[in-house]
Order: sequence, then structure tokens, then C-alpha cells
Amino acid sequence: MVKRTRVLLTPLLLVATLSLADDNGLRLRPGMTGVPDLGAISCETFTHMHPAGPTGMEQAVLTWAQGYFFGLSGQTIDEILAAQPADADWNFDTLSGYIVAYCAARPEAGIPEAVADLWAELEPAGSGGG
Repeated sequence: MVKRTRVLLTPLLLVATLSLADDNGLRLRPGMTGVPDLGAISCETFTHMHPAGPTGMEQAVLTWAQGYFFGLSGQTIDEILAAQPADADWNFDTLSGYIVAYCAARPEAGIPEAVADLWAELEPAGSGGG
């Protein structure tokens, strides 16, 4: 009985919370739809979120980018980086920094455009992507 009550109360609490949030004028920023779909976030929103956003935001964007890269090339980001010239200085900070800088310079673009631009910098020869 307790489990059933909990199952029934959870949606009611969610609806009540959303209703209160709406009454108090709390709104999601444009491009945000509750659970963030990184592919739908504008660079303007990302640039606003990035400095004070949730811990792991850069990791989340790079995870999204990894899926994009794998879809184009069938390679993981580690495989792509291993194929880069020896003097290339790609690491977590430079990869995420590239996307941060792209978005800061182009607020009208979206995360997908920033990741596509990064791909153009990394694209392995003969991968057939992009």
C-alpha cells in the first residue's frame, strides 16, 4: 500500500511543484526544456550557463560531441585524438575550451554548430565525415 501511495503521490507532487514554479514566475531560459538536450541549446544559453552551470557541463558537451564524432567516423574521441599530428595539443581542456570560445564568439549558433566546427579541426583523413 505504501508503494502504491508513493507511486500516486509522485506525479501529483511534480504537477504541484511545476504549478508553483509557474506562479512564481520561474521560467527556463530559451533553449532549455527541463532536461537539457545539448543539441538544442543555443550558444548564447550555453555561454550563460557555462561559468556557473552544473558541475560536469563541459564533460556533458564533450560526451555529446563524442556521439556526434562517432556517428560521422565510427571512431571514439580517443581514436580521433591518437590520429592527430604529434604536435597537436588536444586534451579535455583544449577540446572543451574550443567549444566555449566558439559559442562566446557566435551566440546565435547552437552547440551542434560548435561541435561540427571542432570536428572540422579534428576530422581524420579519409573518415568520410563532415
